[in-house]
Amino acid sequence: MRVGLPRGLLYFRYGQFWRSFLAGLGVEVVLSRPTDKILLKAGLEQVSSEVCLPVKIVVGHILDLKGRVDAIFLPRLVSLEDRLHACPKMIGIVDIARMLLGGETRLITPTVTREMLWPHFRAGMEITGSPVRAWRALAAARPHLDHDPGMPDLSGTKKNIALIGHFYNVDDSYVGRPVVRAFEERGYRVRLKDELPLRVLRSRAGFASSIRWVYERELYNAFRFYFDKVDGVCVLVSMGCGPDSLVAELMR
Repeated sequence: MRVGLPRGLLYFRYGQFWRSFLAGLGVEVVLSRPTDKILLKAGLEQVSSEVCLPVKIVVGHILDLKGRVDAIFLPRLVSLEDRLHACPKMIGIVDIARMLLGGETRLITPTVTREMLWPHFRAGMEITGSPVRAWRALAAARPHLDHDPGMPDLSGTKKNIALIGHFYNVDDSYVGRPVVRAFEERGYRVRLKDELPLRVLRSRAGFASSIRWVYERELYNAFRFYFDKVDGVCVLVSMGCGPDSLVAELMR
């Protein structure tokens, strides 16, 4: 069985976990190709101009897998701990994918509400029919899920610049990595949001407690952490993203 993983959105946080989990189930994992101009154009042609850029990109990735795999693995993230919600694109991308695929390619879509393991166990059961194999695959993949970085070392002679952006933008080779390279080529050491531990990113201190979007809270807390510790801050927001625009104003 060939199972596709779109290389967009949540892939950039949970991709290693998913690849290990699916491989442990005995399936062949097929990635969509890295984002490029052609893939982005395919996404632009399929969705409204009002939809944010990351959704346009992941639509291109889904279309890249269509017809090449037996199924596409595309979890729906609704909420995480502390009743923090994903933004609408994380919740609605499964419905967009279902419309795009039109039943031609099977979708495997565990729904994540507060915790990750049980929905993935059920998905493993759906794929293999074996609770033992599903559990073993999940146990083997779990270290990728539990990884949490320590505090970054900001010492050194190079100037530090904090690039505050969502992982699915910053880590995309076509969208965010050129920004990182541009700063590095000018002699800066780029510090990223996802170099910070979750206890910092998910902190409820101050105004952060009022931000109920999980990844917007991460942006805000990363900004607060880096603001007086680095030589400059660059905020990378998604074109067409309402939550991003609100949090960017708070940072300003």
